[in-house]
Amino acid sequence: MPTPRRASAYALPATPGSDEAERKTGAVGSFPPAHEQPHALHPDHPTSVAFFDEAGAISSDRFFAVGLLRVANHADLLKEVKKLRKAHGYHDEFKWAGLTTRNRQAMADLIDLLLDSDAIYSCFVADRSVADPVERFGDSFQAYEKLATQLLHGSVRPHELVSVLADHYSAPNNRSFENTVRRDCNARLRRLAVVSVVQVDSGATEGLQLVDVLTGAVAFGFKADNGLASHDSLKGRTAARLRARLGVENFASGHVSTGFSVRVYEHDRWIARRAERALRVLSRGVPVA
Repeated sequence: MPTPRRASAYALPATPGSDEAERKTGAVGSFPPAHEQPHALHPDHPTSVAFFDEAGAISSDRFFAVGLLRVANHADLLKEVKKLRKAHGYHDEFKWAGLTTRNRQAMADLIDLLLDSDAIYSCFVADRSVADPVERFGDSFQAYEKLATQLLHGSVRPHELVSVLADHYSAPNNRSFENTVRRDCNARLRRLAVVSVVQVDSGATEGLQLVDVLTGAVAFGFKADNGLASHDSLKGRTAARLRARLGVENFASGHVSTGFSVRVYEHDRWIARRAERALRVLSRGVPVA
């Protein structure tokens, strides 16, 4: 005879008289300790899926970008991407690093599709020669966690619940990108906003490929503007097409428009606080006249 399953500590109590109540034969569920009384979300409560990707190596490259594509209607967007693939006969991964003359039109049309969709894109770009997040946060992995958390925190709508899929990023054995970003973002928002964060390979989901293309195009513009790449290359022209659609010459000072934002990472206040601390320490060893 199978052993009856225990009622979950977070299960909603069965409604008296319901089939579920009869099946439970008296078992009573309970709510999380933080809930003083039962709560149920509306069936149309706002939800979305967010996709994280990065461009560049934060530990070695001058420019490093973290991009987030948040999609409320994930299924409909992917149907449109599927149509685009069929029209171009393109079945490989969409990857900025894999842009070639063979797939350039498919990539350009993909950028147009994303800009015309309801998807919301946001990006942090760090110029490590000006403001280095690795210097501020102590190591490259923690710097990536902090940038990702800040980006997600600023992207979540009021009351929204978000599920996050992030591209694989190598982590130390004693660290968890998924747990840290979820915990820190929810703590800053003081509510459950980020339901889950899962790292997967970009080949497993189209959404990661979409954010890869946008983030790669944004980061490439910064590199080309600073002589680290060519505006006349295939990637340079494709990145320029994105900026032209947005009506901007470059993203050097950031950019904010409906559905698309680029912010340049800075930590002037942190530098000022560090300088103040250094002066206080120094002053302790200097005799006061």
